[in-house]
Amino acid sequence: MKKIAIFLDNASNHAIYSRISGLFGSVYEEDLDIAIYLFHSRGAWRFDEKYNAGEYNIFRLPDLSVFDGFVLIFNDLTDDRREFIGWKACQDVIRRVRASGKPAISIGTRIEGMYHVGIDNISSMTVIMRHLTEEHHCRDFWFFMGPKGHRESEQRAKAIRAYLSERDDRDYSEFFYYESFDPLCGEHGFSEFIGRFGSTPDAIVCANDHIAIGACTEANRRGYEAPRDFLITGFDNIGMASCHTPALTTIDQCWSELGRVCIEFFKAYWAEREFPRSTTVRTRLIPRQSCGCEERRAEEAAELFNESIRESMEMESYNRQLIRLEINLMRAHNAREIGEAFATTLPYLGCESVSLVLDRRFYSEREQTELLKDGSQGKETGERSFLREGYPPNMMLAFTCENGRVTMADVPAEQLYEEYKKKPAPKDCMFLPVHFGDLAAGYIVLAHAEQLIRNAYLVRGVQMLLSSIETCYTQSRLQSANELLARASITDAMTGFYNRMGYQKVAIPTYEAACREGRSLAILFADMDGLKTINDRYGHENGDHAILSLAQAIRRVCPHDALISRMGGDEFLILLNENEEEEILEIIRRIREEVPRTEAAGRLPYPPTVSIGFIVSDASSDQTLDHYVHLSDGLMYEEKRRAKERASAQQD
Repeated sequence: MKKIAIFLDNASNHAIYSRISGLFGSVYEEDLDIAIYLFHSRGAWRFDEKYNAGEYNIFRLPDLSVFDGFVLIFNDLTDDRREFIGWKACQDVIRRVRASGKPAISIGTRIEGMYHVGIDNISSMTVIMRHLTEEHHCRDFWFFMGPKGHRESEQRAKAIRAYLSERDDRDYSEFFYYESFDPLCGEHGFSEFIGRFGSTPDAIVCANDHIAIGACTEANRRGYEAPRDFLITGFDNIGMASCHTPALTTIDQCWSELGRVCIEFFKAYWAEREFPRSTTVRTRLIPRQSCGCEERRAEEAAELFNESIRESMEMESYNRQLIRLEINLMRAHNAREIGEAFATTLPYLGCESVSLVLDRRFYSEREQTELLKDGSQGKETGERSFLREGYPPNMMLAFTCENGRVTMADVPAEQLYEEYKKKPAPKDCMFLPVHFGDLAAGYIVLAHAEQLIRNAYLVRGVQMLLSSIETCYTQSRLQSANELLARASITDAMTGFYNRMGYQKVAIPTYEAACREGRSLAILFADMDGLKTINDRYGHENGDHAILSLAQAIRRVCPHDALISRMGGDEFLILLNENEEEEILEIIRRIREEVPRTEAAGRLPYPPTVSIGFIVSDASSDQTLDHYVHLSDGLMYEEKRRAKERASAQQD
């Protein structure tokens, strides 16, 4: 089985999507032993920089060494995009593909050293201009182009200027309007030019069909109509061009032929046959109502009306399912619930399979807590932070939704690829990034990529899925942050033990629960000897070090279920479940022996010592914990007094 990787760069451009339709169609129609992996970035130069970084990161996911060929569909690699992160990401793919030594072909954009298939924008636009001038005798024009500097927009504008310069020496520069490839370009262009010139031209030539539809919309608002008041042409022959009123005269780019050439290239390359370095697919002019060429036949109008009704009914059904999906996703609190919500909607959206792969941090509360503790989410590097470039090796398969059923996995993502390998060819899947701004959180894998690209409702459904993942993770982090703040409020920063508030909120309820259950507790009160002397002679820094030495000794010796509070500077309260005096005395002895070993830094000329008093509570009494703490504190001071007396006697 041969494997082809496609790198697709664009956010929502119908023309770009359509260029791969022939490729997929050829693979399935010929039943070729080929698997297609489509890595799709939905970034665009006009989007947020961090969003774009997260989108283009999907290009770093694949290991190029496992593929047998590559298709690059990069729409705009002009020099004025050099500072755009998408330009850099595409250039990185080009570099890696070249280094792989595998065959590669670019659709549309010419890339040095690679095979190329595309259309001739200049000759195609020249055909439109010749049709308008020779067939319809147009002389006055407006030209609504895409973004200024965009390769295809500039090529089409260049063709117009070249054609007009051969006919007369007029300066047409003031009749060019540049903005975008969206309908708003046509609306804004018509509004500006009708205000500037006061009347319509013979014809409006648009860089694509979307712009032409936008121009017709604005013209209708102002009482003008094509082709009565002006002729208008588009470019691309999208589905809406034939359905629009008037039906648009346009250029059919023959996208299916572009894809077919790609497959023919790979077949020839793998068979070691010669193949042209560059192939230009012939386009064709589609003359329609908008330039007054063809009236719509009655049966064609009826079919378009029926199609409109079918689309309207389908739209209502899709919208109901998307509303249902949105409600279910709003109730989801984790990856499992997201998968279950999405699985119920897949059959209605026409999607066979969706798999979600996530960073392992989604599965570990400890990892999320560590992210919050050290703030490493904002660092450029670090094993705890989400990556900004590439993906970690230990990704987890969260779930797979297939044919309306959800399979929970929580297994290494490699298992997904092993299952995919078992499926017979031809087959294809698409990879979409899951990210929080520029932080890579995971990716989605969808079967039958072409269907997703063409189904706007499925695209919306996937977008809801992505938003739900981010919402769940944000909620999880907020919950972890709140828990961390709650723990911080009752925890001593130096030792990690409970503080005075922790004593009130944890120690007292623990004691009261033991009383209700009829259990006695040992209450130990520990105090370091001579801390004032240490602070005065050696400084407070060494005093703090001595306190930490005692705290670490207590932690190492006491059982894991012991409840420890730092009651003051060098005072510690310990609650133990042990109630046998022999066991309690053994713990006290071990704490005293552990302190010198813990004070390993050697900052003091002598290891600190500790005095400890203890008492065992009577579960049958109604005494409070404060009562027993007061008693153990008194016993501790009694021991401290006896220790001073012994030291004084030894000196005498």
